[in-house]
Amino acid sequence: MLAEYLRQLPEAFTLLFYAYLSFLVSWPVWLLAERLTPVNSSTPLSNYWFNWKIVFSNFILTPLFTAFAVMIGLTVAGVFGLPGFAYPAAELSLGIPVLDVVLQIIVFYLVSCFLGDFWYYWWHRMQHEIPFMWELHKLHHSDEHMNSTTIFRSHFLELAGQALVRGLTVGLVFDLSGAPETLIAVIAAGLLPPLWDYFIHANVRIDALNRLLPFLSTPQYHWIHHSRLKVHQDKNYAIWLPLFDVIFGTYYRPRVDEYPPTGLSSGEKIETLWHAQAGPIIAWSEMLRGKPLNVDSNRDQ
Repeated sequence: MLAEYLRQLPEAFTLLFYAYLSFLVSWPVWLLAERLTPVNSSTPLSNYWFNWKIVFSNFILTPLFTAFAVMIGLTVAGVFGLPGFAYPAAELSLGIPVLDVVLQIIVFYLVSCFLGDFWYYWWHRMQHEIPFMWELHKLHHSDEHMNSTTIFRSHFLELAGQALVRGLTVGLVFDLSGAPETLIAVIAAGLLPPLWDYFIHANVRIDALNRLLPFLSTPQYHWIHHSRLKVHQDKNYAIWLPLFDVIFGTYYRPRVDEYPPTGLSSGEKIETLWHAQAGPIIAWSEMLRGKPLNVDSNRDQ
């Protein structure tokens, strides 16, 4: 088991490195959008710096636990005989290499968004409804100046848990050992959903998107999810497809110009790296001792 863990560890570092690199490379675009059409015109530099400090610390801490989560995922896959479906590379072919790759990218993108958001919807919802999991997730919701860097304002254990859930998107469902073009399609399609995820956390006001793209999550749609107001509790869990919120009764359609204040409705502020990373562990120890916690009233957002 130790040998397998050590084998997974470099891969966990590599995956996280590319995730952060994709954000770093695209960050100037989000910053420009936030400058041109912001919801809030003044995001303190200290907010950006604090979020980046969390990113740096997570780069060290997250892979140590992600490798363990991947091992669990592989064990579960082995027990249930996953992946159970062969990727239909032959059926997704027009006989023209370039068009074949484009077609596979489109199919993988749609499958990744649908399966990924289905699994993530329930993971995300549990993070809000189960106090033990909320203690991890509330760091992400504590940002009172929501912006593009909020996407990675997350606890290192939460990111490790996401690795397990996101593994159920495609890799543990479909056997990807198909044609060489498949790898290119997986990489390209795998980058598209995260880029949209970065975008919906950005401090941008583009109300028209809600009318033009009602079938996709937009910055205003996700802004509602980060609201500290009670009326928005338990709403808009989906990352890409509001369809799941509609089906499971958690959909809230923002009104024109509806951009509520974000943060924790309890008034709790997380302003130090120690509080961010050690806070959930301290809270869990208090739970075990039966000590009442300062429960945030927007825990279910």
